[in-house]
Amino acid sequence: MLPTRRQLLVLVALTLAVTSLPAIAQVVTATVAAGGGPYAVAVNVGKIYVTNVCGDDPTCQSPGTVTVIDGATLSTQTVTVGFSPYALGVDSQANKIYVANECGNDVNCGSAGTVTVIDANNNYATTSVQVGYFPFSLAVNSTAHQIYATNECGSDSTCSSFGSVSVIDGGSNMVTATVPVQYFPEWIGLNPGNNKIYVANNCGNDITCNSVGTVSIIDGASNTVTATPNVGFYPYHLNVNGNTNQTYV
Repeated sequence: MLPTRRQLLVLVALTLAVTSLPAIAQVVTATVAAGGGPYAVAVNVGKIYVTNVCGDDPTCQSPGTVTVIDGATLSTQTVTVGFSPYALGVDSQANKIYVANECGNDVNCGSAGTVTVIDANNNYATTSVQVGYFPFSLAVNSTAHQIYATNECGSDSTCSSFGSVSVIDGGSNMVTATVPVQYFPEWIGLNPGNNKIYVANNCGNDITCNSVGTVSIIDGASNTVTATPNVGFYPYHLNVNGNTNQTYV
């Protein structure tokens, strides 16, 4: 169910991007081929990273990939990751890239998800870190070298329990904490200034999704939820302004 919903979201996002262009748009200077189902993009040190949900396989029965684009030459290379990679995050200080694979190492999506660590300092060598079920979004604290991944279904493959956030230490590539949040956590953001992490829970405290959504606020020092304010129905994206300590959902 989750991968199908993701495909629909991709179509909606692309449609909005196209229809919202102004009458006079910027000029496209180049088009670079990526893989099948390109989804997330991140930029670091002159390199552009693109997750390809289906890798090079039009049937989506193979692991996904990340296309690495050289910003100067537009040459590319491909890094294999896990199945159904969606989110992408970068530790700009360590020059490492983190990819959330919703289906982990299982093409049928019946196993826990993973986060692939790509070391741009070591010829894009990869390490796989197991997290919870259906990891979808990532936030990276480049100062503390901590990585946060939302698991939509927590440790429950049936998605009948609260979701969670896996905390990964960038030095050891180990999950050092698992923080319970609420139902179907989607986007995650952080404020490195106050070391707080913000998680949009699509269905809040109600598994039926008939109540308002919430935002879980996690203290990065203790890895505990300190507050869970209500927001509107079905919160999905959020963004954090570290200068004003305000979060927009």
